[in-house]
Amino acid sequence: MANHSKQAAYLLGGIIAALALWGIYLALGSYLGMGEGTRGYDIRRGLVVIACMGGFLLFWGVLLWNRNRSRSSDDQ
Repeated sequence: MANHSKQAAYLLGGIIAALALWGIYLALGSYLGMGEGTRGYDIRRGLVVIACMGGFLLFWGVLLWNRNRSRSSDDQ
């Protein structure tokens, strides 16, 4: 059972890391503004993307934390 729990933690950590890296990649692309009709470098676009990804990960983390907390209180 402990092995299953450790594997689940590694999987969850990998998913969180992949989403964070994807958010950084998107923020860098929006900062550079290489599309038509966009100015060059604008830090605000990158910050908006990072803030949205951070908010999503924070919301997801709170939901997972609340789920684990309710499961552990049911076991007692």
